[in-house]
Amino acid sequence: MDFDPLSLFTPSPSVEDDIRTLEHKEVKEIPYEDEDDHLQPIHILDLPLLKLNPPFEVVMIFLKLFQPSQVTNFYTTAEDEKDPDSIFKEKGIYQIELDLALVWLRDFCPRFNTISKLAAIPRLSNSFKLINDYNSYFTRLISTPLPYTDAQISLIHKEASLRVSENCGRTAQPQIIRKIKLDDFEEVISLKEPSLTNDNLGLKTWGSSLILSNRLIRNPEKYLKGEVLELGSGTGLTGIVISKLGYNVILTDLPEITPNLRENCKLNKCDSLVCELDWSDPTSFIKQKSDIKFDTIMLSDPIYSSKHPYWVVNMIKLFSKSTSNIIVQIPLRPKFEKEREVLWELLSDYKVVEEAVESGYDDFGVMQFLFKLYNL
Repeated sequence: MDFDPLSLFTPSPSVEDDIRTLEHKEVKEIPYEDEDDHLQPIHILDLPLLKLNPPFEVVMIFLKLFQPSQVTNFYTTAEDEKDPDSIFKEKGIYQIELDLALVWLRDFCPRFNTISKLAAIPRLSNSFKLINDYNSYFTRLISTPLPYTDAQISLIHKEASLRVSENCGRTAQPQIIRKIKLDDFEEVISLKEPSLTNDNLGLKTWGSSLILSNRLIRNPEKYLKGEVLELGSGTGLTGIVISKLGYNVILTDLPEITPNLRENCKLNKCDSLVCELDWSDPTSFIKQKSDIKFDTIMLSDPIYSSKHPYWVVNMIKLFSKSTSNIIVQIPLRPKFEKEREVLWELLSDYKVVEEAVESGYDDFGVMQFLFKLYNL
C-alpha cells in the first residue's frame, strides 16, 4: 500500500469558541496611506492629463525625468541610490521649474504632487517603458494641441520624439555619452556614441575594449612597449587608456569614424594622434607615416566580415617589427567561428605567448572574450 503522510496526522478535538460581539455607536474611518505608495508601478493615468492643459514646466519636467539614466560601462546608474537633488541635477531640472510645476501637480496630479514622488520617476520608468502606453503617451504629446509658444512646442516635440526613439532599441537610440569606470584606474572615461548604424559599428563602444583596458591597466609593462599602434580604435576607449598610462599611441580607424574618435580624445584631454587607416587601402597612412614600424600593435574586436582576417594580418605584417607585441582581443560571437579560424590560421607564423578567455558583457548581452598575445 502507498504511504499516506496524512495518516500520521491526528486532528485536534473541535472546540467552539466563545464569541462575543461588541457594538460601537460610532466608528471613524482611518485614512490609509502607505509611505511607499509613490513606488508603485506607473500607470498612464498617473501622468498629467493633456486635456487639462498642464503648464509647460510640468510637461518638460516629466519629459526630462523619463530621460535614460546615465550609462556607466554597459548598465545604467541605479536611481534608488540617488537623492532627489542629484536626480534633478542630472536631468537638468531647476528648483524654479519644480516650484512652478508643483502648484499645478498638487491640484491635478496627486500621484506626483511632491518632490519625492517626482524624484521616483526615473527609478520606476524602466517597467513603464515596457508597455505600449509609454510610447503612446509621448506620441499624443506631439499630436495634441497645447497652449504654448512656438518655441516651447518645438522643444516639447523634440524631447518627446527623443523619448520614443530611446525606447525603440539600441540601434534606434540617439547619441549618448557613456561613462567608463575601470578597475584600479581613478579617472572616469567619457565616450560620445552617436546613433548606431550597421555601416558604422565603430561609433559604438564594445565589450572587448572594456575587458582589454582592464587587463592592460593591471599589468601594462607586460603587454605594452615602445610606440603603440591601435587598429580599429572605434570610440577610443583602449587607446585613450593606453595614452593615460603614459605610452605613445596612434589611434586609427576609417574616415567616417575618426571625427568622433577625435572628439572623444578631446573630451578626455588625450593628446594622442588620431589617423585615418583603411585596412583595404593603407596608402594614405603610409604616406603620412612613411616606413614607421611599431613596437606594439593592438586590435580589439576587429572581425565583422570574411575579408577582415586578411586585412588585419596584412596590417600587422606591414607595421610590426620582429620584436613587436601583437595584442588581439576578440569576442567569441557564435556567427563568426569561421572568420576567427581564418584569423588564427593567418597568424600561425606568430608565437602565442599568452591566451585567456574572460566573461563580460556589453549592450547586447553576456559574452565570452578571447585574449591573445603574440610575438615572433
